[in-house]
This record gives sequence, C-alpha cells and structure tokens, in this order.
Amino acid sequence: MNENGKLSLKGLWIEDLEKILSGWGEPSFRAKQMATWVYSKGVSSFEQMTNLSKEFRRRLSEKYTLSTLRLVKTQQSERDKSVKFLFQLSDGETIESVLIRDKGKNTVCISAQVGCPLGCLFCATGYMGYKRNLTAGEIVDQILSVRPHIYEGEILNNIVYMGMGEPLLNYANVTKSLKILTSDYGVCVSPRRITLSTAGVVPEIYRLADEGVKVKLAISLHAADEELRKRLMPVTNKHS
Repeated sequence: MNENGKLSLKGLWIEDLEKILSGWGEPSFRAKQMATWVYSKGVSSFEQMTNLSKEFRRRLSEKYTLSTLRLVKTQQSERDKSVKFLFQLSDGETIESVLIRDKGKNTVCISAQVGCPLGCLFCATGYMGYKRNLTAGEIVDQILSVRPHIYEGEILNNIVYMGMGEPLLNYANVTKSLKILTSDYGVCVSPRRITLSTAGVVPEIYRLADEGVKVKLAISLHAADEELRKRLMPVTNKHS
C-alpha cells in the first residue's frame, strides 16, 4: 500500500481483478479491460481508462492507485546512452533498473529483491544484505516505468532478471510477474525474450521446470573451478 493506504492495481492479475469486480457487482469481462489499460497501455491515471464508466473510475481512484515506484534519478552512459534508474518504493527502500541500448535494440534489466541474502563476493548488492522481496507489482512496474524512455520508433526487445536480488528466492512474485509480462492482456512480451538469471537455487530451478514456466534460464557460474566458485558464491555450498 502507498502512504494513503491505497493498494496498487499493478501486480494484480485477471483473477485478482475479477474478485474485486465480483464484490462490486461488475461484470468479469472488465478485468481484461483493466489489465489492458494498466499493463499493455501503461496508463498513469484512471481517467485515461475511457471504456470504463466515470462512476467506476471514481470508485477505483478512491480505493486503488496505479503507482508502486517513484523515480529518484537517472544516470546515462555517454558511451552507449544506456540509462540506470533509481526507484524509491512506497516504504522508502530503493532499487535499480537499467535500460540497455544496443544498436537499436532495448533490453531492460530488472530487480527482484531489495538487497540480496546470498552474499556473492563480487556483487555490490550482496554487501547490502537482504531487506525484502519485491512484490509482483514492483517488479512489473520497473518495466512500465522504463518503457517510456525507449526511443521513438524502437521497442522493448528483451527483459532480464539480472538486477538486485536472487529471483528464485522470490519465486511466487517473480513467476506472477512473468505471467503479467507475457500475457496478451499484460505487457505482451514473448517468453523467448525474457531471461531469468540465478546463482543456482537448484530446488526452484526444478520447480520452474515442473510447473512449465516458460522463460530462458541463465545460471551464474563465475568460475570454472568448484572450490573457487564456493568461495565467490557461498550459495554453492548449499546447492552444488
């Protein structure tokens, strides 16, 4: 919730929205309309949802918000014009996302946690320690917030879960965010264009496979020698 006690619609999916609609006596098909406005179109105001009645938009604005992140600052590379974004969350914590530009192709690198519990020796985030998991809405909102910064005439080509935190230690919220990002009424990104990077949380890797989660998987090795990898990445001592 934000400082006004409102819940963000970002992170809610069709079944969540249908529950809200049912309680309000509204038809369930409005859930797909709402999802399209929030995720596909990325509107910033309920007033922009023009195929919903004014009264319905008023009720939404009284109880819900469309915000989970506040942009604090950006830093642009002079070399390739890639942009790093610092976002503040509703509880005051901060996370980073990066828009990587490469010859007209755009990749957005997003975070899954505030801090990280794994303590890899080469990673600055590891020295922060672990604060908390991001919600599905906070994960998706990184894409929605960075997307308007893509140059006109270009598109979002790829998404990589390679920012702050270990995605597989936030399994429920990460997989829900993947559903929103890849669905027709969501952000509509092909699963083939999304890569989830993990330090090697083996049980959750098997869980991804068992549950049929469609995403590319990248495993961080960082060393060809097992003993060196154990020193660099303590998680290796648990999952090897």
